[in-house]
Amino acid sequence: LARSMAELNWLICANGAWPIESVWKPLVHQADVIIACDGALDQCLERGVQPHRVIGDMDSIDRGRYSELNKTIEWIEIKNQENSDLSKALHHAARHASQSIDVIGIEGGELGHQIAAYFALFEAPENTTLHIGTSRIKCVKNTSLILDSIEIGSRLCLGPFDSPTSASHAGGSWLLDNEEFKPGTRGLNNRSVASTIQLDVTQGAVLICIETP
Repeated sequence: LARSMAELNWLICANGAWPIESVWKPLVHQADVIIACDGALDQCLERGVQPHRVIGDMDSIDRGRYSELNKTIEWIEIKNQENSDLSKALHHAARHASQSIDVIGIEGGELGHQIAAYFALFEAPENTTLHIGTSRIKCVKNTSLILDSIEIGSRLCLGPFDSPTSASHAGGSWLLDNEEFKPGTRGLNNRSVASTIQLDVTQGAVLICIETP
């Protein structure tokens, strides 16, 4: 690719159920690099999406079926079975210092893979966003996150990964003010009361989910 990797928006397509078209289509249009995780290649092609790279252990795909695409797709085979194909794709994108990394296709399928997608955020760059239904999920680790253009009334859920975690939060119906925030259900069912949401995590890591009404 001619452009600097640091300027690129990446889209990772996992081999699960995709969100609705009004969510995934804009992500496809803004993506400079599209990665299909192994068997997700079929889902991409069925929707008219041409991935630039396919990554994984290639146990869910017959490369011989796609011989006509070999000149337009880069195949990255990684045999390690200890990490999911999504984790491999995230590590690949992270090495290229992407501007943003969006992930779709993590719904449905084996429960373990769905849970692993959330934990993969803990290892992923902070510019990574999971898209599930109409929800966006990010992980904030020892830093600050400001999200603009949030629809007022959106559901906010906060879940600390670590204990203890110290965090501040503004823009929701209940706030945090540099408080110790322990794993549990306290962070559920918050609502945005402003179009800008801010989360400051001074210690630990917090998962934030924004669900548009």
